[in-house]
Amino acid sequence: MRSILSKIFIQRYYIQNTGFFLVIFYLFFGVVNGDSLINYHLSLMEGFLGNYGFLAAVLLLWCIYGLKCAGFVLKTFQLQEFSFLYPTLGSVPGPARHRAWLFLHAGIYLPVLIYAAIAAGVGISRHYYLSSFIIVVFNLAMCCWPLPVYERKLHHPDVYFFTGSLQNLINRHFVKHPVLYFPYELVINFPRRLFIIKLVSAGILWLTFYLLSQTGAFDLRGLQIGTMLCVLAHLQLILHHRTFDDTYLGFLRQLPVSLFVHYLRTAGVYCLLFLPEMIMIIVRVRSFDLLTIFATQLSLLILFRCLLYFPRLHPELFVRYVLIISFAELFLILSWYQWPAILILQGAAGIIFFTRYRKYERAALPE
Repeated sequence: MRSILSKIFIQRYYIQNTGFFLVIFYLFFGVVNGDSLINYHLSLMEGFLGNYGFLAAVLLLWCIYGLKCAGFVLKTFQLQEFSFLYPTLGSVPGPARHRAWLFLHAGIYLPVLIYAAIAAGVGISRHYYLSSFIIVVFNLAMCCWPLPVYERKLHHPDVYFFTGSLQNLINRHFVKHPVLYFPYELVINFPRRLFIIKLVSAGILWLTFYLLSQTGAFDLRGLQIGTMLCVLAHLQLILHHRTFDDTYLGFLRQLPVSLFVHYLRTAGVYCLLFLPEMIMIIVRVRSFDLLTIFATQLSLLILFRCLLYFPRLHPELFVRYVLIISFAELFLILSWYQWPAILILQGAAGIIFFTRYRKYERAALPE
């Protein structure tokens, strides 16, 4: 049973959040010189072990991540292809099922558990006993509190925990434009996923502006690299977009609407999704460079989405192509070839979209 749960929950979680973990890896290891990496993390741990305000902020971040983990499990139960979990897990004896809940939640929450265990060990070795005790108790609680929530979901599968009343109100009084279908889906049914990704993206932009301010001069290439990392943080949403289109919007491909209109709709979706980052950049940068930045990142988002019109492109292979394209784009940006890069990205996205869009549904059928 644990092997099956691991494949359904733990492996799928890390695959779907590859972009998120790449960004976290960059923030924790990529911005620090390799020779001082250990000292950097020891200083960081001593900082929150010795300062309760800092420790509270760290615990809040861990709590948000714990909510993300629990939300993923609950959303998985709501997927039609995993409806068999209700009778399967419901037939398992209570104690064994509770151990299974603990196993899968701890597997998803594992990155925080590892870092927290190291921090607690450092705290004990340096006599921060109270802070170490708080960290241990907090993370034990973060592993235990979702268990009754999972039990409730198992016994009440029709219960939705978020935004049900708001969704009914909007559906009764507003007619949505097709561009709003997917953003509406995220806001109503996946608010925590959207919030966490936007929080990470905002943190990347803040760090980018901070590093640029330390150099004393604005460098367009540095900002574009930061916004490229923001795009990578959205990979999970792009994969979710394909699933949403396949599940609910297959009829749109059959409507008597030109391909160009469908392409504009796709571009509109990602303009809306990237709007908070655009606002943050506009507040700090007011020049013609804004057009270059927005065009580059929008082109990347559209191209990454268009890659998924190859139906057999599974998430692992998709991430490989994304990384290859990102490294090529990085090389062009550092060489000051931003607009040629934009033209190449848009050209590739357009070719894939206009050749694959109508064929996608037929190609996705089993042979």
